Amino acid sequence: MSQAADLARAALSRGDLIGAYDIAMRAIVEGDSSSAVRHQQLLALARLGDTDRAMELFTTFGLDRSADPHERAIGARLLKDRALALPVGAARSVAIERAYDAYDAIYRASFDPFPGINAATLAMLAGRMDRAQALAKEVLADPAVAAGLDYYMAATRAEALLILGRTEDVAEALASPAIGGSRDHGARSTTARQLAAIASLWRMDEKMRKSLLAPLTPPRVAHYCGHMFAADPAAEARLKREIDAVLADQSVGFAFGALACGADLLFAEAALARGIALNVVLPFEEEAFLAQSVRPGGGDWEARYRACVARASGVTIASEMGFFGDPAQFGYGSRMAMGLARLRAQHLGGESVQIAVADGSAGEGPAGTMADIASWTSQGGRSLTIDAGHVDRSLERPSVASDGGYQRALAAILFTDFAGFSTLAESAIPGFWDGVMRKVAEVLDGHGDAIECRNSWGDALYAVAAEAPVAARVALELQDSLADFDYATLGLDGTGGMRIGVHYGPAYRAMDHITGRITYYGTEVSKAARIEPVTPPGAVFVTEPFAAILALEASDEFASRYVGRIPLAKKYGDHPMYRLSRA
Repeated sequence: MSQAADLARAALSRGDLIGAYDIAMRAIVEGDSSSAVRHQQLLALARLGDTDRAMELFTTFGLDRSADPHERAIGARLLKDRALALPVGAARSVAIERAYDAYDAIYRASFDPFPGINAATLAMLAGRMDRAQALAKEVLADPAVAAGLDYYMAATRAEALLILGRTEDVAEALASPAIGGSRDHGARSTTARQLAAIASLWRMDEKMRKSLLAPLTPPRVAHYCGHMFAADPAAEARLKREIDAVLADQSVGFAFGALACGADLLFAEAALARGIALNVVLPFEEEAFLAQSVRPGGGDWEARYRACVARASGVTIASEMGFFGDPAQFGYGSRMAMGLARLRAQHLGGESVQIAVADGSAGEGPAGTMADIASWTSQGGRSLTIDAGHVDRSLERPSVASDGGYQRALAAILFTDFAGFSTLAESAIPGFWDGVMRKVAEVLDGHGDAIECRNSWGDALYAVAAEAPVAARVALELQDSLADFDYATLGLDGTGGMRIGVHYGPAYRAMDHITGRITYYGTEVSKAARIEPVTPPGAVFVTEPFAAILALEASDEFASRYVGRIPLAKKYGDHPMYRLSRA
């Protein structure tokens, strides 16, 4: 068995779909030729919702010819996912039948219960109840399923029993140690979705369905935040008890936040002590963060910080720049942590919650605990507050050298270019300008003052919006507007198209000396410019900060599907990238 496949499988089990994909991808690039690691990569893509790309790779990898029925079954699973994404109607029915045929063929060739139970569920979805229940009875007759000694056999037994309408037996099966003792949160989430679909066909009311599926509920994902304060053993002991009680009561399994002295570090330590996966998100580069947010608390906060970092499941730095004295940098890091928490909850099919340590004092400005609470709750999130009580918050932070008074602002930065433009004949360029670029202008005009700056040269566009959802709408509308453009009129064969890259981060905002209009510039703008050259024509690629902010602010409108760590143009390093689409 491939070691990388085992590592990817472990990441999938804890709901880290992005980590699983990266592990598998890295192993394949480094020469791992096993079908096992490719299977895990496709599972990650399937759970991320990228069905089309997974289907392409399924055939490319040759898993349709694998001797392992579970590896062959990933193709049937992708057909099922594609079918269930269709609206109710004839096309959906045909697609469900096709997925059923794929699972049933694998089952008849192997008599493995996994494809068998999936074929049974799809038969039920297709309205073939007799066939569904006959298959369920066959699966239940398998000795391994009847015993239900491991998670997959116990879950298969529960699914077969539900198809047969034996609800009380389903509850008993889900209460088994094999289910309750499993920490494979990815598998539990998949099982819960499958059983929920069957329950809906039985017209089970929501209260009963929730009660029945409660044993499969994944742990919650928490965003944590709170006041910084000086070392105080008595206050810390009190707050640790309260934090630990809330983490237990809320069944938290994953935590996202920073590691400032005071509440942050108490949360992190409590999470690690409970076996909760800690995901650290720092607003800017580490040394500046230590100087601004850890060392001012005195005591042993820095040693505790380093101990938490060493045991964290992951450390993300929102922006690699240093601290330049703007509180909005802290707010940016907090909002990114919130978005990443919501992304993880989406991947698990579970809930997210915010837990804050606050004294209730009014907060002002773009950063701080009260600002974090406002950001979370304004987007419909549930926030729990632990009373900070009396703690010493009068910390002295080191002064930061002035940057000359230059204005900075958070910005959603969009760059485009047109693949194939360099091959255009001179006589075709006016047609491109009046056709393609006119459509681009019309999209921008439709968003009025929400577009703070815009510029073009040749086939390229540079535009900035203050809000990430606005930039997301612009990017997708640009692709929509060009979807039916007749590129043959320009002498192109149709393989060209607009490439769009979008990023979100802090940048300088100033009057352009040349154009006399507002513009943005700086490190984050340069990063954004390196995205579109590696984006496929017709696609929109966005960075992790952008995807996180969308998950926080507009998850009902947009979906960001992970595509891997992509080397950016001009040796700008490799970064996690997502493909943007509508939800």
